[in-house]
Amino acid sequence: MKAPDFLSLKPLPWALSLGTHVVFLLAVLWASRVQTINLYDVTLDSASTVPSAPYMPPQEDIWQKPMLRRTVKIALPKPTPPPAQVVSGQGGHGTGTVRSVAEVSQLPQFKTKMEPVYPEGAKRAGIEGVVILQVDIDATGAVMNMSVVQGLGSGCDEAAMEAMKQSTFTPALAGTDPVPVRIRIPYRFKING
Repeated sequence: MKAPDFLSLKPLPWALSLGTHVVFLLAVLWASRVQTINLYDVTLDSASTVPSAPYMPPQEDIWQKPMLRRTVKIALPKPTPPPAQVVSGQGGHGTGTVRSVAEVSQLPQFKTKMEPVYPEGAKRAGIEGVVILQVDIDATGAVMNMSVVQGLGSGCDEAAMEAMKQSTFTPALAGTDPVPVRIRIPYRFKING
């Protein structure tokens, strides 16, 4: 049995299709109609208007407000450097101010990276995310001090800082000289991972 040709259909399906398309087209035209504004009724004389209240900007929606971030600083005790036995031409413990990552030729690397202990309260509350610590590492690779740049709260910030205290690094280098550096280190807290 041969399938019917498209053009050999009865008039009723054609009429329904045509009617549906016409109704849709009229609905689109009605929705996009242009409305004119009569400017003859608008007074342009500013002297006759009553002074209005000062302009107050509309309240912002909550998603437009910047995130508040809490900064926690912990000062660590200064490590006691070994006796200075610096021979000229060899690297020493570094001197000067803490440098940014752009001022060093080699970033510090973890010798031992301690993972933070996920706080039970944060797990029960379903808190997940990233804690970013700003860490100052001296020229020997020891952590001098740190602060929370982006935190999660519920004990996650403190757990990340405790793990950072127990971690050790290779020193950053400027050329061949070890130097103190300031870096940011993220700790991810994920319940299933």
